[in-house]
Amino acid sequence: MHNFTISDLLGSLAAFSLFPLFVLVPGYAAGWLLNLFAFRSRTFAFRLALSIPLSISIGPILTYLLAHFLSMGAVWMLFGASWLYVAVLAASGLRRAARPRISALILALACGWTGLALLSLVDLQLGNRLYYSVIGLDYSVRTAMIHSLATTGMPPESPFFFPGSPVTLRYHYFWLILCSLVNRLGGSVVSARQALIGGTPWAGMGLMALIALYLRLFSAQGATRLRRRAAIGIALLGVTGLDIVPTLMLVLLYASRLTSMVFPSLEWWNEQVDGWVYTMLWEPHHLCGLIACLTGFLVVWQAPSEPGKGGVLKNGLVAGLALATAVGASIHVVFVFAIFLLVWTAITIWKKWRKDTVALIIAGAASALLSIPYLRSLAGPASGGPPVVFAVRSFMIPEFFMRAFGLREAWQIAIGNLVLLPLNYFLELGLFFVVGWWQWKSWKAKPGGLGRRELAAGAMAAVSVLTCTFFRSSLIGNNDLGWRGFLIAQFVLLLWAADLLAEWPRLPRKVLLACLIGLGAAGTLYDVSILRFYAVLSDSGAVPLVSWMATDRQLGRRTYAVREAYEWVGRHTRPTSVVQFNPKVVQDTAAWLYADRRSIAAGPDCICTFGGDSRLCAPILASIEELYSSEADIATFDQVCHKLPIDILVAKDTDPAWRNPHGWVWESQPVFANDYVRLFQCR
Repeated sequence: MHNFTISDLLGSLAAFSLFPLFVLVPGYAAGWLLNLFAFRSRTFAFRLALSIPLSISIGPILTYLLAHFLSMGAVWMLFGASWLYVAVLAASGLRRAARPRISALILALACGWTGLALLSLVDLQLGNRLYYSVIGLDYSVRTAMIHSLATTGMPPESPFFFPGSPVTLRYHYFWLILCSLVNRLGGSVVSARQALIGGTPWAGMGLMALIALYLRLFSAQGATRLRRRAAIGIALLGVTGLDIVPTLMLVLLYASRLTSMVFPSLEWWNEQVDGWVYTMLWEPHHLCGLIACLTGFLVVWQAPSEPGKGGVLKNGLVAGLALATAVGASIHVVFVFAIFLLVWTAITIWKKWRKDTVALIIAGAASALLSIPYLRSLAGPASGGPPVVFAVRSFMIPEFFMRAFGLREAWQIAIGNLVLLPLNYFLELGLFFVVGWWQWKSWKAKPGGLGRRELAAGAMAAVSVLTCTFFRSSLIGNNDLGWRGFLIAQFVLLLWAADLLAEWPRLPRKVLLACLIGLGAAGTLYDVSILRFYAVLSDSGAVPLVSWMATDRQLGRRTYAVREAYEWVGRHTRPTSVVQFNPKVVQDTAAWLYADRRSIAAGPDCICTFGGDSRLCAPILASIEELYSSEADIATFDQVCHKLPIDILVAKDTDPAWRNPHGWVWESQPVFANDYVRLFQCR
């Protein structure tokens, strides 16, 4: 019996080991070459901290543009040149003056995060049962995209819809570009999914590095007790809001059989303000967008202190690269950050900070110009609602009771949500809500008005909170604008909390703060646990079934069988082959996680949100759905194979066609079969 847990760990560790070539070395080369932040005279720890977010911020956009206008060969030449440049720097002894000293506590936090990420994301095998994490819901989609990026180039083709000819993928996939490079470099050792898992710890470490950089370069305290403040800031990533309170209430109601619902994540009980660990595990691509935005701003922030006339131009152009990466990494984060940059530009004009204004204009113009090729690739028939609509942030608990008492009108719900916003944010932010309140009170009492740092941090937090409170995205059901754009405010609150808690012995109300920290840490621990073990608990009957996982208690055995089948597909078909499964499901998570092949129609609407014309979907979908119906016979099988460019057809025990003993599933000869899956060569 194959042990997929060990395979995932080995492949993910291999990917993790390859990632520094793309998220560390290029930033080191760029920092030294351009001498950003006086890079050459800085300590080794500072250079290391800057190299990770700088690589994440400039690597994706350069990769995209070179691949789009030249070739992937040019991409490999660029990265190869950076590797050679850093190797020459190391060999020539140019960094002898910088003694490699890194805080042991910070290093331990980074290593602990890496271990947590890998163990949270790999498959868990128990005998012949295999369980993916709840995070597989999102990772399945990204995995399919990474495979497409690695096999089809730029711009990538959608792996979810193939109406006889490729359709361009429409998504913010710039973080996935780096994952696809690791996937290609790792060859057969690193699958697309393992590349995604191996990159997740590095996205988190990029955020950790930014915390240290902002505390050093942006905070008023500067280098004062920097290691202590940085360690506190990084440790606070493990503290979420007070979500544990309503979540445990729901668990108790479920145990008392007063409700039939237990959420697979702590964050799902309400309109999300996600904890940092949740974000780092679930959404490394949105985290990449946040890192790129914050890195770009830090580069612009430093521009006025750069020596020489070219310093502002240099920093402005580098910031433009970072912001262009953000556009392709998380359109929701960059939308909110762009509003902040417009506000900040207006403030610099009002204050007559001319160098700041010039650097911001250069960065904005450069990012807009560099983003044009990517933005043009998103053109096509749209689906879903408007990109942004006005809506007061939802508060689930009072909304439930308001509807129960007959208050169902939209304006009534909106007023209720508006009145209860402070309670909503207190539950979602916990410690950070109190920190923000204290910061506001200290500013009100401060004589002489706010300085440059306070204005920038305040504007950043205020724009994020206001935008994500009163607007939401509606292209799909998820409010990604409200969930991801709020990360900007959360970052500012975390910086304030790190500076505040560094003064712990002199702080008032330490009992309150300790309780909030304890509840926030408990919430993170609960969330990590339920995300990892919900599938196991579902099979045992301890928690409710989830439709996109399984409709029975055989998830573990079926997942093992499905992965075994797709491993066969990976060994016996070309990377560009078309593998089709029954699309009439909410989401075939296992297929997207393990297939590493594209489909004719990967869902009931051909997933046209990610590319393609939905008008072409209906006739294709009708043929495939007929094939998987309980009446389909060999003639139907032959007809579909003749009509559609499918290489492998997948039949599972959950398909209606499986239950027909005289249908094509049992009358045709499979190329692979086990108790839950049968594969058929279509052409």
